[in-house]
Amino acid sequence: MEAFYEKEVDCPCCGHKFHTLRVRSRFAAPYKIDSDFCPHFKDGTPNPHFYYVRVCPECGFAFTDEFSKSFPSGTKEIINAKISYEWKKQDFGQLRDAHKAIESLKLAIYSATLKKEKHAVLAGLCLRLAWIYRTEDKLEEESRFLKLALQEYEASYTYSDFNGTSMSELRVLFLIGELYRRLGQYTKAISYFSKIVEHPMRDEEPKILNMARTQWQITVEENRNSH
Repeated sequence: MEAFYEKEVDCPCCGHKFHTLRVRSRFAAPYKIDSDFCPHFKDGTPNPHFYYVRVCPECGFAFTDEFSKSFPSGTKEIINAKISYEWKKQDFGQLRDAHKAIESLKLAIYSATLKKEKHAVLAGLCLRLAWIYRTEDKLEEESRFLKLALQEYEASYTYSDFNGTSMSELRVLFLIGELYRRLGQYTKAISYFSKIVEHPMRDEEPKILNMARTQWQITVEENRNSH
């Protein structure tokens, strides 16, 4: 258990105080990271993405650090009707397996949708869920949530609602391109990687720029081989 620590949090929806587990950063080093930033952890070491979501045991509202503190008018009432009214009290604050992690992320996606969170926040939740399905070799479910993440990242880019989150415009563009590539839509992927290469701010994020160039070349090759 030394890989974990307990954190006390307040539910932003009902105000209930509860404890949830977090993974200490020194125990959370992945042995490899995929091109869409999916981390892979050795068997027997904890996956911090299993604990990304906090679930209130009292009302069932699920949230992350990325959620905004404020609730748009009427959304708490909707959450109470759609989640809390049906909620059977349960504790997500203990050790989680993949099944429990998937459950928590789906609950967070539903909570974020009802709360009208930013597209960037919803995209991040869908992407993390796709990553967990990938590590569980559930390719159909992975693809489903990659598509949902892609929709949300495109909406986030269109409305620039990633501002004020941990995402930059170049990172959003890169993920849109990479998700299109993974879903086999090579022409669209190439156009998004090109946007990064031509972007006036590209030199501020050399790592993303280099990744975009690499993925652009891979995508061109994959596109050629697909015909």
